[in-house]
Amino acid sequence: MLELWLKLKASAKLVAWAAPQVQQWHKAREFNRLEGDRLLKAHNFAEAEACLMEAVEECADRGSSPNIRIRLQLQLAEAQRKQGALDPSKLDDAEATIRAALELTARICNPAGYVQCLDALAEVFHDRGDFPAMECLIEEGVRIEAAMPHPNPIRMARRVQRLGIVRHLQGEDGITALEKAIELFEQAYGEDHLETGGVLTETGILYRAAGRNEDAQRCLRRALRIHEREHGANSPEAVRDLHNLAGSHEEAGDIESAASLYERALDLKDRIVGGDQEELAEMQFGVAGLYIDWGNFSRARELLSMCIGTFKRKKGARLAVAYELLAHVEERSGRYHEALAELERAGKVWETCAPERAEARATNLEHRATLLDQMKKKDSAN
Repeated sequence: MLELWLKLKASAKLVAWAAPQVQQWHKAREFNRLEGDRLLKAHNFAEAEACLMEAVEECADRGSSPNIRIRLQLQLAEAQRKQGALDPSKLDDAEATIRAALELTARICNPAGYVQCLDALAEVFHDRGDFPAMECLIEEGVRIEAAMPHPNPIRMARRVQRLGIVRHLQGEDGITALEKAIELFEQAYGEDHLETGGVLTETGILYRAAGRNEDAQRCLRRALRIHEREHGANSPEAVRDLHNLAGSHEEAGDIESAASLYERALDLKDRIVGGDQEELAEMQFGVAGLYIDWGNFSRARELLSMCIGTFKRKKGARLAVAYELLAHVEERSGRYHEALAELERAGKVWETCAPERAEARATNLEHRATLLDQMKKKDSAN
């Protein structure tokens, strides 16, 4: 009995000594997982990669659950992929990490994890611009998910959405897949959900590109209502819907509706506090060109004056072109002196541009000479 008691006492001491060590190890392991996740969400991808790499190695060393290891590998691959724009070799690292996860999912027969790895690998191919490979991976993911006893409707909807986009990027028909994605999003989320609104916008843009303006307008109106309700009327999402809707009406020949929608988009863009003024100026410039085509020179003149005010900050070719377009408006309005003044302003800007803009400057001089000749000022024209 005494011997047994001594053994138990020694064992209790060992447990008491080991407990803090085990607790410390658990804390260190959890730190790398949690910190890696936090850094990934904070878009600190380089530091997230370092933490997650340690977490993956710890899982392998300690024989942790394969599913935990797969999840960490996918997070690590995401941190690596996000660095690919600045360092393309990181895309190779991300691919290697995902392929290691794929092997693990195959060994433990985890179809759900396998298709998640396929989705992650498809994003790597997207960033490389390898759209045929991306399409093959998405199609395989759709096939595997559909064969599961209980397919995940949200994953399936997003996968079909990406399939439509990648087919469009290759010049193929992406509309059919996006139409199916709309149905899947409506079933998973509802007809008026924000996720449904996003795919409606994408489908409307593709309909517009295909010249199917009635279908484009139907999708874009629905998307606009959703984005206005969820994000606000002056949100970037709502303005994008509005701009595409206006473009669709213009391409359909409905000039009155297009003008009204463009004006509404411009007004919303102008109201966004802290918005990109350069982007607003570009929109003003583009809409001014449409008003010129429609013969509304007064409104075109107003918009060009507004965008020129913004372009003056950076000067350069954009400012010169805006001055020349305003000169075109004045000339078509019969205001030749004003047209000549705008051309002269454009000429001064061209003079400050790089030598390769010499041809644009020469064209400007020729236009001024022609205008002076029309004004019976031959000496100045010469």
